Amino acid sequence: MLLGWIRWFDALIPAYTIERLFWESRTITIQEVVYLEILYAVLVVMLEVPTGVLADRFEHRRLLQIGTALEWGSFVVLLVSFSFGGFALAIALSGIGAAFRSGAENALLYETLEQDGKAGTFERTIGRLNVIGIVAAVLAAISGSLLATRFPFELNYVLSIVSLFIATACSFGLVEPRRVVSDERLTWADIAAGFRFIRQHRRVFIVTSLFVVTISAFNFIDEFWQLYARDVELPLYWFGMMSTILLLIQIPGQLIVPILLRFTTAERWLRWIGWGTGIGFVVLGLYPGPSGLLLMAGMACLIGIVEPLYLGALHHRVPSGIRATTESSVSMLLHGGIILFWLVFAVGAGVTLFAAFLFIGITVCVHQAIVTVRAWKEDAS
Repeated sequence: MLLGWIRWFDALIPAYTIERLFWESRTITIQEVVYLEILYAVLVVMLEVPTGVLADRFEHRRLLQIGTALEWGSFVVLLVSFSFGGFALAIALSGIGAAFRSGAENALLYETLEQDGKAGTFERTIGRLNVIGIVAAVLAAISGSLLATRFPFELNYVLSIVSLFIATACSFGLVEPRRVVSDERLTWADIAAGFRFIRQHRRVFIVTSLFVVTISAFNFIDEFWQLYARDVELPLYWFGMMSTILLLIQIPGQLIVPILLRFTTAERWLRWIGWGTGIGFVVLGLYPGPSGLLLMAGMACLIGIVEPLYLGALHHRVPSGIRATTESSVSMLLHGGIILFWLVFAVGAGVTLFAAFLFIGITVCVHQAIVTVRAWKEDAS
């Protein structure tokens, strides 16, 4: 399947291993990195839903092709840039590309499976695609670190550009499933269609809330596990192994979702995983130590289950005409959730990193309590 090859080459990016070191070598300061990250987030939030509408109005594969090509272009610009302006242009291309791709890939996958009478295998297929991306990312991280010790950082970027070029080339072989394509002009009503669908369908609203909060919270494990590891005095030579473990341990979760759904619903699994994530953060904050790294690995294993569970629950319910629009709306909510958690994290980080993790855990647990009580009341009525 071409989507598998696209996912492989899109994740095979050795440049990510030395990204901050490369930026520093090009005179980009930490403060400028913050500005660039804000630029990326703003562009994604602004463009998520409009590009999702475009995908539903025209062809999902076209948006996917444009997004992949823009990501390739961003790495080309990075390689030749030596100023903040050049890096800002590269990050802008990457953000726009991410918005174009958001929702289009999964919508294309679901409708292709639906056309072939295999919509019931969506969770299994999306899990396998995620595993392909994880394995490619691990390979890129290991090879990228080895290359960076022997060759200039630029070689990692050249290889990443080649990989993204292959992903872009593969995307042009995608075939759009049969569906009705409209050429009507976009309206604000179209842009709000995804949010309306989520709000009007209680089960979708609940699972979306659980997904957004859980993934937004775990983002801070991805961002700050290195600082936690440093503060609990993990030897530096273990950092590479820890990074690999956090990626690989998500693979079982990506693959067992169809089995889990035989026992109970996606909503209940997402509630339980949310509780596990929230309690995990509380423990990390209250009892810091090397054992906390094992807890992070356990949380990563749970997080591997979340995306296939949620995407299956969403795509089995959402109408084809607003499939990409709705997923783009979810992505926008997710980025908004991350921004809100940044505020919570900033308050805790003013004390210690451990306090920041504690505050995130409390926030997640409060959300889980509200959702659980609401579900109990509705089940009882």
